[in-house]
Amino acid sequence: MTGSFRVQLVNMGTRGAAFQAKLRSLHEYHRLLSNQMPAPSGSDIANTIKYFSQTLLTVLKDVPCSPLEIIKDPSLDQVRMASYPNLEYQNLYNALTMLLDVASNIQNGLSLFGKALLQCLGCILPFLDKDLIDNLPYLTASSISVLPASLHQDIINYLCYYILPFTITRQSDEDQECHACQSISAVIMLVFQYSNNPAHHCQLLESLMRLKHNVVKDLLCVIAYGTSGSRASAAKLLFYYWPAFDPNLFDRKGLLCKFTNNLVPFVCQRESCPNAGNAEAVKVCYDHCISILYAVDSPPPLYLCIECANEIHRDHPDLLFGDILHPMQQVSMICENKNCRSTDKSAISICFSNECASYNGNHPIRYCTQCHNNRHNSRRGVDHVFHRSLPNNAQMDAEMQAYLVEAVISLLREAKPLNLDFGKDFCNDAKNNSTNGAQDMLTLDDRQLLGRYGIWLLVGRCKPTADTPPEILGRLLSMLFHWFHVTAYSYDGQVESTLEKLKQDHVCGWLKDVCDSHYKEFIDCLLPHPPEFSRVGGHWDTLASRTSHLKEGLQRLICLIPYEIITQKIYDTVMPHYMEAVTNDVPEKELMELKIVLSKILDPEMSPLGFDAKAMYNFVIIRFEKTTAKVQEQALHWLQNLTKLEILIPLVQLFNMFGDGVRIMKHGMQAELNKDKESRSSGTKQAKEKELPLPRRSSISPVVEDDSANTSAISDDEAPISRHTEFSSDAEHNLTCCILMLDILLKQMELQEIEQHTGIYTNVSESICRLLKCMVTAAKVGLGNHICSSKECGYCEASVMWHQLSTKLVQYLAPLNPVRPPDAPLPEIIDDEKIARKSPPESDKENKIRDRDVSLSMAPLPIPLGPLGPVPVAVPQPEPHSVGGVLVHMPHVCSVNPVKSFFHHFVVNGFERSFFKQSLEDHDSYCRNSVRAVGFSGNNAIRENSDSSCAIGYTIRSRRCNRYSTNCKAYRD
Repeated sequence: MTGSFRVQLVNMGTRGAAFQAKLRSLHEYHRLLSNQMPAPSGSDIANTIKYFSQTLLTVLKDVPCSPLEIIKDPSLDQVRMASYPNLEYQNLYNALTMLLDVASNIQNGLSLFGKALLQCLGCILPFLDKDLIDNLPYLTASSISVLPASLHQDIINYLCYYILPFTITRQSDEDQECHACQSISAVIMLVFQYSNNPAHHCQLLESLMRLKHNVVKDLLCVIAYGTSGSRASAAKLLFYYWPAFDPNLFDRKGLLCKFTNNLVPFVCQRESCPNAGNAEAVKVCYDHCISILYAVDSPPPLYLCIECANEIHRDHPDLLFGDILHPMQQVSMICENKNCRSTDKSAISICFSNECASYNGNHPIRYCTQCHNNRHNSRRGVDHVFHRSLPNNAQMDAEMQAYLVEAVISLLREAKPLNLDFGKDFCNDAKNNSTNGAQDMLTLDDRQLLGRYGIWLLVGRCKPTADTPPEILGRLLSMLFHWFHVTAYSYDGQVESTLEKLKQDHVCGWLKDVCDSHYKEFIDCLLPHPPEFSRVGGHWDTLASRTSHLKEGLQRLICLIPYEIITQKIYDTVMPHYMEAVTNDVPEKELMELKIVLSKILDPEMSPLGFDAKAMYNFVIIRFEKTTAKVQEQALHWLQNLTKLEILIPLVQLFNMFGDGVRIMKHGMQAELNKDKESRSSGTKQAKEKELPLPRRSSISPVVEDDSANTSAISDDEAPISRHTEFSSDAEHNLTCCILMLDILLKQMELQEIEQHTGIYTNVSESICRLLKCMVTAAKVGLGNHICSSKECGYCEASVMWHQLSTKLVQYLAPLNPVRPPDAPLPEIIDDEKIARKSPPESDKENKIRDRDVSLSMAPLPIPLGPLGPVPVAVPQPEPHSVGGVLVHMPHVCSVNPVKSFFHHFVVNGFERSFFKQSLEDHDSYCRNSVRAVGFSGNNAIRENSDSSCAIGYTIRSRRCNRYSTNCKAYRD
């Protein structure tokens, strides 16, 4: 054993013991910083860390092979690690990581600690194994969150010049990106979040663009999932550096502001540089021995100015020096090739290779399409790192496509104004973000304008095709509708004009194209219960009640109306779902919260739709045309809710709707369908014979909310409210519809202040009389073949309710003091009582006849004289539909029984005598079959409800009635 070798062994043993002792010191510092007070100073910790940096550089100096050359090849990691002495490099890395975690507890000397830490991280890189090398970029970037702002430039420099060039350029065994490359998005987010200097952002991004392909994917990932501050910087730099993908989409001149005004140049690292601190580094030497020789305290490689590089080259002529790319001075929109001969000089790519940059003064160069193809093809420029404009969504891989979609959603979500409160969650998020960095405190205008980048990405790169998945399109549409909502509340000024111009020029056309090609997905995003994947943005990001969800959904609909996106077809499709959701999901106490938003849509004076009243309520009108009673009942509940909210519905539309609905009840829907079918048939007998009878069903089915299998409830606060009905037959449903119609009419007349007691000769009175007449024959109230199944019959209660509402409607119109009031009803004579009826004397009969004749001709009539004497004058007879003309000749109708009540209620409305004759046949059959009729017992009274609501309580009893045949026969005689 030679003496020199013995000395080396002794030195190695001594170095190893000292290395372990210093490691114990670092662990002790960590313990003291975590638990003990006072904490150690940063200068003490920095001195210990400097020892490790010097030790590592000394060890590295004795290594014969260049570790910086072989570190880029992961297959040579074992060879690289075998060339170093066996020291506890991994324990040192772990100790530095633990100290960084508790660095915030250092009370003084934090800057010294930070500088020593960064230096040691740069020196330890060649001694780490594969896993720790992949983690080193993120560890270095995370130091920016705890070290002072004065060291941010040093952190960026160590990342760009000492760590990233030797970590993200490593390729895995399967020729895929290493784990260090996959952490680049996190590195970008940390720097963008905690550094307020845009020059730092540009320096880091240009360094990454020089070393790595497809940096745009990492940038989109930051925009999609990063913090608010990092998202804002990433979006700006995406449109700043990358060539425009659509020159006609936006004016790029407004984006070409200089971000590098405050950029500090990276100076020469040679200790004996004649221009120390002022000369910018332009050359790099990768020889670790030369680097340690001329820069004792700096990790390799060595960055030199031109003078120092020439001087060292004279002393070491065999050394090779590489060129350093300078920062981009300006972002050009046209080709920067001086020999470009293309007619279209629009820049479509930017190259960061040294070969192409040499033509542009060692600055990255932009190429047009022709120059790019000449410089980068299969024979030339294969290894160049260049970046083209952002491709279309369909041309991206699945991962990048997901990043793009989420980036658009995140940018549009940033446009949310601070004064529009969708819930408490957003306020909490704003408070949390404000503590993470000053960049999060964006002004309202900045947040509004940040949505522009999302719109440009959406319109320019997310053009839908036939193969676009519904999930992607649904999320984009839903977020875009939310953006329309929040930007509708922007302040007046330049911001509002910019956003409105953007909507008119690009967004509306994109939406109309989507509506034409993907109509179903477009409608699904507008519904109150959209699919799960479409529930993004605004109220969907908060814990809100069902009422709040519906309210915000209607607000979105209103904000789309001024841009002519909501057509009549879309409106008629969407509104029934909202009205049914209001009926099912909104509790009675919260219904008034929807008054304003529904008034904006359905009030003829407030609505921005631009439709007339008929088109505005067309989605309700069509549900009374050839539809079943269930469909009509559903639409009547909608109208009833609108009436509760005091929304005025034109009476003309109500009468038309109700008239169509009652006519279908009266004649049957099948008859109407057959009538239409006969009118459209060709008339040939053979064709008619082959025709099958149409099923008794409506072309419009009841709206069913939340019937999709992949759609859950709006929120989890309560289950949807379901309406249960005890009626099953058509007659029972018809009666329910008639009750709802009368209830809505009464309330609407009160809301619209229709004058009361105007008589039966107004348009409103005539429409009501016509409607009531059709209801009697359609619903057959009291004339049907109903048999009670229990003591408290729901159908009988509904019949009484209909009579009560009809009475109130008649009282509303009937004059208070009629000129010819009806006669008082005569006492009823019942055969069952077997009371002998005595005939009045003949003199009494003559007196009654004389009295009645006098009463009919009390008015003095002038007798005109003709050439032959007096002309006979026709005695005025009462009108057939008047009170005097009907009740006087029908004393038996005015008896105290349900049928009396039935006729008495409607005679005063001016019905024609023909109506009674028409109804008499049904009534006669009804009496012959001894069907149960509705009767009132002496101790049960009708309790009227003053607000005409349908919630009227009745207690009724039914009893057999077989005494009407005599009355009917007398009337027929």
